[in-house]
Amino acid sequence: CRSSLLLLALGVLAAAPATAADPTPGECSGAGGASASRCLYRSMLPSAGLVAECESDARCRVGYYAGSPTKATWLAPPRGLATLPKPQVIWHSATFAEARFDCGRPCSVSYFFEARRHFISQPRWFVLDVDLRRQLLAAAEERALVVRQIFSGREVARIERPWSQAAWLGDVVTTLRFDPDGRLSFTWLRGSERAPVRERVSIPSIPR
Repeated sequence: CRSSLLLLALGVLAAAPATAADPTPGECSGAGGASASRCLYRSMLPSAGLVAECESDARCRVGYYAGSPTKATWLAPPRGLATLPKPQVIWHSATFAEARFDCGRPCSVSYFFEARRHFISQPRWFVLDVDLRRQLLAAAEERALVVRQIFSGREVARIERPWSQAAWLGDVVTTLRFDPDGRLSFTWLRGSERAPVRERVSIPSIPR
């Protein structure tokens, strides 16, 4: 029947990664910039997504909705931020979004939203890539690459190397991605010679 086909299609879309992890502009009203704006970032599910209501692009309240966008659950700004700026919203799949907030280079903080179950993560700092299938993220944490479960925040892997000196680890990890087989591929600069090193390492799904 038609309803069964719709549910099947949504299931396939939710499981499949987006073709590119690019931000979506959303459906916005208002000028933005120094002026007020309101943006909706819809999932493929009916009446579920993210919303941003902004006095300006630097001062917003951002939340998720399940039903009416006027009845959103608002995110509390993480420690160190008095308010949230306008987000960059990346739909990693049809129902799985990352709301990323720039807080001054190289600072960034992300919240993840799973539209089917209405899950929202705690703030995750310095996210570099996401393994959607296993719901893992890779982040730069001080002098280590750390892989965590997105919603629990539990660490599943920590990678430390003789990195070149830099104010932020992301400046010496020049490429990084999760491969379809679950391994993490990355290129980093080694020591004072800043020699590029390419690695591909296995990443577990759960803490060891």
